[in-house]
Amino acid sequence: MYKPDPNNTAKQVPKARAISAYGKATQPGPYPLRHDRPNYVLINTAGNYSFAYKSGSLATYVSASLIQSANAGPVRLDINPIAWTSLGGAAGDVTFVYTGDVG
Repeated sequence: MYKPDPNNTAKQVPKARAISAYGKATQPGPYPLRHDRPNYVLINTAGNYSFAYKSGSLATYVSASLIQSANAGPVRLDINPIAWTSLGGAAGDVTFVYTGDVG
């Protein structure tokens, strides 16, 4: 994107990118917290995970993943939930990844 050059109206200069243009990853805590929809989710810890897609109500959670071994490494799920829960789950067990508009 370009904008008019403040020193010469006959040409343009590059426009700075917004911070939202770059990706980020967060490790939000489990239920009842509600979050922006990520581009995908990483499961970092063994456990049984459920995700909410419409509201933060426990009745709307869908079981999505059972990771049986912590040695499996992070497991990528191409899903876009707004919240997650797991028995004994804590911040850091799940990573929400936002890719921004780059690439």
